[in-house]
Amino acid sequence: MSGDPVRFAQALADSRRQQILRLLWGRELCVRDLVQALGLSQPTVSHHLRILQGVGLVRAREAGRRTFYTLDSEALDRGLRALRLALRPTRRRARRR
Repeated sequence: MSGDPVRFAQALADSRRQQILRLLWGRELCVRDLVQALGLSQPTVSHHLRILQGVGLVRAREAGRRTFYTLDSEALDRGLRALRLALRPTRRRARRR
């Protein structure tokens, strides 16, 4: 996961990317599999995969002419922890007069 919780949150905010992550949960799929499952065009699926790879949520493995994608669940856990820390309220110190 990239160290930027904002980019991480933006990557997760898109419903299509959420669908891709659900499909990749616990399995490896190629773009063709994702295109068929989502009913989206290949360029659209590839675009979303690039964004997910950019924040480290998805790993790619090339095998011949195909590229297979998997969810990096450890990166997801790290990203969610970083997001929780970023959203945690800061404590303000009382001013002394």
